[in-house]
Amino acid sequence: MNTKRAPKVRFKGFTDAWEQRKLGELVDVCSGRDYKHLSEGDIPVYGTGGYMLSVSEALSYDKDAIGIGRKGTIDKPYILNAPFWTVDTLFYAIPKEKVDLNFAFDIFQNINWKKKDESTGVPSLSRTAINEIHILVPQYDEQQVLGQLFYGIDRLIALHQRKLDKMKELKKAFLNLIFSQKLRFYGFTDSWELRKLEEVAPLRGGYAFQSNQYANEGIPIVRISNILSDGSVGGEFVFHNELKDDEIFMLENGDIVLAMSGATTGKVSILSSEKSCKYYQNQRVGLFSKTATCNYSFVATIVRSEKFLEQLRDVLVAGAQPNVSAKDIDAFDFSVPKDVEEQSQIGNFFRTLDRLITLYQKKIDSSKEMKKILLKNMLI
Repeated sequence: MNTKRAPKVRFKGFTDAWEQRKLGELVDVCSGRDYKHLSEGDIPVYGTGGYMLSVSEALSYDKDAIGIGRKGTIDKPYILNAPFWTVDTLFYAIPKEKVDLNFAFDIFQNINWKKKDESTGVPSLSRTAINEIHILVPQYDEQQVLGQLFYGIDRLIALHQRKLDKMKELKKAFLNLIFSQKLRFYGFTDSWELRKLEEVAPLRGGYAFQSNQYANEGIPIVRISNILSDGSVGGEFVFHNELKDDEIFMLENGDIVLAMSGATTGKVSILSSEKSCKYYQNQRVGLFSKTATCNYSFVATIVRSEKFLEQLRDVLVAGAQPNVSAKDIDAFDFSVPKDVEEQSQIGNFFRTLDRLITLYQKKIDSSKEMKKILLKNMLI
C-alpha cells in the first residue's frame, strides 16, 4: 500500500491524505435476479455483456449503480442508469452516501478483477470478495472532480466509437451499392466483367527464412505473426540484411499482404509504417502483386470486402494451424470494371473511407491509453 496515501498526480488545491477503506464501505453490492416471470416493458435488463431486453419491473428504480460480473465476464464493469434490472450473473453496486458514482466506477475499472477470480472453471466473483478489497479514497469533493474527469474521457471515447461505427456502416453500404452497380461514378457506363483474382493481383509467397538467419538489426521481416487481428502490421519484428536477390522478396509501404496460416489466417493488411519503408516477406505471408490491368487501390478494396471473406470461408482449412493456399486465393472471382480509371476512382473513394476509419480508431486507442495512464497516476 502507498505509504504516502496520495496519488502521483492530483488536481490543484487537494492535499489531504487518502483514507484506507474496504470497497464494501463505499458501495452496497446487490445480486441480480431472474427476469423470466416479468412482463415485457420499458425497464432495461442487463447481463455481463450489456443490455439484453426490457421488462415491466426494476430492481433499482432511482439509484444508479455499477454492474460487475458475478460469473463469466468479471472484468468489464459498466455504469447502470436507473431504472434497471440485472440478471443473476451480474452484481450491481450502489454507491453509499458521500460516494461519487463516477469515482466509484473509476475504482472498479482500476481493480484487477481476474486476480479476484474464485473459480477453477468459469470465472466467478463473490460479494465477500468484492467487499473485502482494500482501496484508498479521497474526500467527497476530490472524488467528484476525479469522477468528472474520467466521465469526460469516457464520453469522448464513446463519441469516437459512434463515429467509427457509423463510418463502418457507411463503408458497408457503399460497398453493396457500388459492387452491385446500383451506384456508379459519373461518366462510366460499360458493364463490369467477372475475373479471377490471379488475373488482377496474383498472390505471391515469401522467402523461407530460417530462425538462424534472424538478426537484431537490418531490414525487418514481415512474418504471419506480424499481421495482427485488427488488420495492421506490427508486433515484434526480426531482421535480416544479407538475402541474395532480395528485390524478389522485398515489400514496401503500400503493399497488400495476407496471412496464409496461423491465428490470423485470411487477414489482409496494407503495409504502412513510419519506422521503415522496406521489409522482407517471409514464407506464408502472401503479397497481392501489382498488374497493369487493375488499379492497386481497387485491389485493396476487393480483398477486404465481404465477397472476399465469403470465398475465404469456403477454402479455409481449419485446425490447430489454419491455412489457405495461393492457388485457392487466386481462384477467387470478382466483378471488375473494365476501365482502369473507374477502378481508380472506386479504390480512392474507399481508401479515403478507410483513412477516416483508421483515424477514429486511433483517436479511440489514444483516449483509452490516456485514460489508462491517468487511472494509474491519479488513483492509488
